[in-house]
Amino acid sequence: MANPRDTKRPEGDDGDRSATNDLAARIARAQGERPKAKPSANVGGTGFSAANRAFRLASEFVAAIIVGAGLGYGIDVLFGTRPWAMVVLLLLGFAAGILNVVRAAAEMNAANAAPGQPPAVPDDDDE
Repeated sequence: MANPRDTKRPEGDDGDRSATNDLAARIARAQGERPKAKPSANVGGTGFSAANRAFRLASEFVAAIIVGAGLGYGIDVLFGTRPWAMVVLLLLGFAAGILNVVRAAAEMNAANAAPGQPPAVPDDDDE
């Protein structure tokens, strides 16, 4: 009985080798016949997928809030005005986060606009 750990192939067995060569030839032929895959269409014109866009918008919003709260907490600790500076700067961070999200969304939408199409504006001729 053969040792199961023996990885040496038996001598003079060309039947397996021709089957392997035949398989390699069929694989090469099939790869040549296969149509080239089109690159996946991304949502954004700059190559961003929808998940990338959502993560960017969420991180812009959360980062502004965290920075505002952190600065407010630091000012409160330094000047002993607890919790007023943190509340004010938390609200300012919230407003800055919304502003950042609006700007980033406008930037992404401008980059995603279809070229050659006029903007969708109604005509002024209501006669």
